[in-house]
Amino acid sequence: MTLDIFENQLRLECQRLYVSLKDGSRSEKLKNKKVNSLTDVVFIGRDNPTKICRSCIITFGSVLENSAMNYAKAMDAKVFRNKKLLSSDIDILFQIKNIIHHLESKANIELDNEKTKKALDSLQRKHKVVFNALCCHDQGWQVVSKFVVWTKEDSIDAAITAKHPLESKHLMGFKDYFMLFGVEVTKDDFFNVIQKVWVEEVEAYL
Repeated sequence: MTLDIFENQLRLECQRLYVSLKDGSRSEKLKNKKVNSLTDVVFIGRDNPTKICRSCIITFGSVLENSAMNYAKAMDAKVFRNKKLLSSDIDILFQIKNIIHHLESKANIELDNEKTKKALDSLQRKHKVVFNALCCHDQGWQVVSKFVVWTKEDSIDAAITAKHPLESKHLMGFKDYFMLFGVEVTKDDFFNVIQKVWVEEVEAYL
């Protein structure tokens, strides 16, 4: 099985989330932002060529998150569209057989020690929220909560970069995600799809 379905979901999400890039309103909004960072300061009075690209990269994180949900549905998983449970925002939530997969989407797991501890605390708190909100005890369902790291192949690869107290059992790479659906992908294939969609659906409009 190929990555065609996932690529199609990426393109659909790009077309939905980059409307402001294509019509120019994103650039205008960024120009009117207040000076908040050192980068803003060094570019006062000049165009900042990195600002629009950074904005689009951040949006691409949402593209990946939404596409993961849509892909799960396309692969016949039961998807929970209401991702706000008991006032907690959940990134990705779907069910395969008796397992609820709760995934927090990350493009980068290279966090400092304090942020790493907070991230794990948040994951564990949301795990309990999902378990209780979906009445998993009554249904006999198991909840698996992990960070899915789109820049790493698997949990072991992700754990090399992640700091304590995060361990491989808390992590999932893109290969692990696709294996939930019985789909084997290579690093080259996945990265090629990401780059191709970025270039054709986003970079073409920068």
